[in-house]
Amino acid sequence: MMMFWIFLMIDLVTVGIFYAVYGRKQQYSEGMLMGVHMPQSAAESEEVTAFIAKYTKRSHRFYFWNTVAGALISALNFWYMSVFTLMWSLWLVELCVGGILLLYRTHRKLYDLKVERGWVGSGGSHILAAGTKTSTQTGKMGISPWWHTVLTVLILLPCLLPYVRDYLKNSDDGWVLLIVSVSVETLFAVLHVIMLRMQDKVYSEDAALNDRVNGMRKQTWSWMLLGCGICNAAAYLTAAQFMDGKGWLGSGVYVAYIILESFPIVLLLGGFFYMAKRKDTLLAQNQKPLYIDDDVYWKNGWYSNPNDKRLIVQDWVCTWNYATNMARPAGKISLAAGLLIGVGCLVVAVVMIFKMEFTPIEVRISTDEVAVTSGYSDLFLTYDEITDVELLDSLPKDDYRRVNGGDDGRMLVGKFRGKETGKCRMYLYVGYEPILMIGTEDGPAYINSKTDGEARQWEKAIRDNLTRLAAEEH
Repeated sequence: MMMFWIFLMIDLVTVGIFYAVYGRKQQYSEGMLMGVHMPQSAAESEEVTAFIAKYTKRSHRFYFWNTVAGALISALNFWYMSVFTLMWSLWLVELCVGGILLLYRTHRKLYDLKVERGWVGSGGSHILAAGTKTSTQTGKMGISPWWHTVLTVLILLPCLLPYVRDYLKNSDDGWVLLIVSVSVETLFAVLHVIMLRMQDKVYSEDAALNDRVNGMRKQTWSWMLLGCGICNAAAYLTAAQFMDGKGWLGSGVYVAYIILESFPIVLLLGGFFYMAKRKDTLLAQNQKPLYIDDDVYWKNGWYSNPNDKRLIVQDWVCTWNYATNMARPAGKISLAAGLLIGVGCLVVAVVMIFKMEFTPIEVRISTDEVAVTSGYSDLFLTYDEITDVELLDSLPKDDYRRVNGGDDGRMLVGKFRGKETGKCRMYLYVGYEPILMIGTEDGPAYINSKTDGEARQWEKAIRDNLTRLAAEEH
């Protein structure tokens, strides 16, 4: 039930974001309509109005049916997680590709119409051919990105504490939080540098106004990213306070960590809305607007300008977003890499979940070892590694947490950790008993079967082999 509500909210938010970014470009603003520069009189003509109305209708229909599809697919959580993951991945790809293509195709048709009609100019403004020197020089703006180095040092400082080092040593997932926190801080630092080095945008013949708008944008980006870095550091430092030598962190600590790591989303959204509102306020004073007509480089929806040495440019679809220059090899490589990584992650996730759900847990007992196989991870134990074997009526009461394991509601497989039990392995069908416990120096392994009496047969076979080996040693 919980997964259904989580993914339902994720789907609704995802569709909402796509609609806000890609589905609402029908307003004439800054001398442009749908990213195409044209006079306001042309944008308000009957021909263009009908064209935009048709696009609006198609856009509303596209996002409505994707909302319905997302809600229905979320209900698959009540069935097989693997089927849900496959359908959700296909839905996400369809939403991304469909939403972008719908906008880009409309943009290209409007650009072709502009060229065909010969529309140039915009009332009260100049439209110039786009070049590579179109920005004013605003000097050093924003907060220094070196502050992220200070935050990274703060994240690493707890490693000097003995109990934190013990936690990192004894916990299977001990390094995960540290590596994630340092990586996220590095990402914020890189974005900080990129945003400060972005070429300034020209809005007016008034250089002072350009400086104010670009300065506001860089200052806001700096504070946003620094705030994100502070939240990231605070999240890890909060978790570090509760680390101990037993390698255990309670659920409450993880909840606090996730909440603090989620604050950057609020900061970014708040900053985006502030920048948009503040820019509109500043440009309302613009008496000499200057619009750069670079439509020829954006005619297909993406930026492709061989004369521009920049790799990253501000996107026409969303001023909060940035695009790569596809005329440069690095632009094509980064796009291909992003697509391969994104699609690859979805494929790997789907294959892993299908394998976990449809590969049965099997136990093979030979004279040399006990082998437990599943669709997620396997366990091979020689009899020298087995310290105890016992048949339990149920899984010991404890607060278990996945370390490197799978839980689809039907099976528990892989590495887990209990607050009292410590490290353990689970190969369990949910709701089936009794449970075979095999003790090892690395912690117990819990195994069960859907077949009545099979777990008892495993226990007997293992005990017989242990007895035989003990007799042979004597």
